Amino acid sequence: MKRSQRFGLVLICLVTCLGTAAGNTASAEKAGAVGIRAGVGTDIEGGLAYGAQLNYTLFQGPNAFELGLAVFGGKFEEESSNGYNDYFEETNLLVFGALANYLFRYAMELEGPYFAAGIGVGAISVEWEERSPTDISLGTPTPDGGSMQSEDATAAGLILNFGIGYRLTEQFDLRAQVPTFFISGSDDRDGKVIPTITLTLGFNFS
Repeated sequence: MKRSQRFGLVLICLVTCLGTAAGNTASAEKAGAVGIRAGVGTDIEGGLAYGAQLNYTLFQGPNAFELGLAVFGGKFEEESSNGYNDYFEETNLLVFGALANYLFRYAMELEGPYFAAGIGVGAISVEWEERSPTDISLGTPTPDGGSMQSEDATAAGLILNFGIGYRLTEQFDLRAQVPTFFISGSDDRDGKVIPTITLTLGFNFS
């Protein structure tokens, strides 16, 4: 089965599960709210990360179930060495995904801290470049005597998300979260895991 077919199957299964859960939740608890969320952050190497999300929150007593369409992006850099040569990698990432979060202690009338845990899938646009000033085996020669290689691709990926937030009012909340992207590899490059840390502000319209 091709990667695109596997991604499609995973997406269909996730949407089906989310739809079933949403239907069951809605039948048990009618209260819900449309909202938006946006923020900025970084990765473990100090790169820039950002994200925005349009979501619908279904309240379940003291907890809630959040379904969202999200956009994430960022520019991430990494340095490494094999003892003989130094390497510099740069990854530009843009993610369009569907994300489901379960929110613990997120009732409509509650203010204060809450916790989030979620999973999602996404279509991920990746621009990747690797350079070395001393290794000439990467492919394309560079003016400094080394070499480089690059790749632009669209891949399927999984998203895991964990966070802790604070509800300021019924409409506003702050959330520090850790969206982590698991990107499938290409034929000549291994997959990649990019953990990020973002601080986001959320607003519920109703």
